[in-house]
Amino acid sequence: MRAEPVERVESPAVAAERHHFVDGIGQFFSRYGATATIGRVFALLLISDDPLSLDDITAWLGVSKSGASVATRDLERIGLVRRQLTRGSRRVLYEACDDMSSTFEARFAQVRLLRDLLSQGESLVSSAHAQQRLAAVIALHDFWLAESAGIIQRWRNQ
Repeated sequence: MRAEPVERVESPAVAAERHHFVDGIGQFFSRYGATATIGRVFALLLISDDPLSLDDITAWLGVSKSGASVATRDLERIGLVRRQLTRGSRRVLYEACDDMSSTFEARFAQVRLLRDLLSQGESLVSSAHAQQRLAAVIALHDFWLAESAGIIQRWRNQ
């Protein structure tokens, strides 16, 4: 059975820095298509020494329990967070994953898919300008994929 997280006392300056970090990650996530709550939950779990319950998350972030629940579920689905069940209890704890390479692999798969979709458009353009533009976009995707080939394996081999 896992012990309850230990309350840590931190200085007001450290607490402010933690909140600034968490809010910054939240803003980053919202800028790129996710909600700020998802980013804030991820950041909080990333810097937490111990796994946190939904109650811990909602108290620290000042968000609703349903919002925290949706965020943790979304983060779990994309491989950034994992849940821990406590034996003999219905309490669920959450922690950030140590290996987030699956998120990079998913991004590379998206780039491959978009590249394949873009190549379907090559036969649809007739002007030289549109052909050149589409070819440049496809070439950028090809470059990205060539440069990223094996990156996850190289990371794991370090």
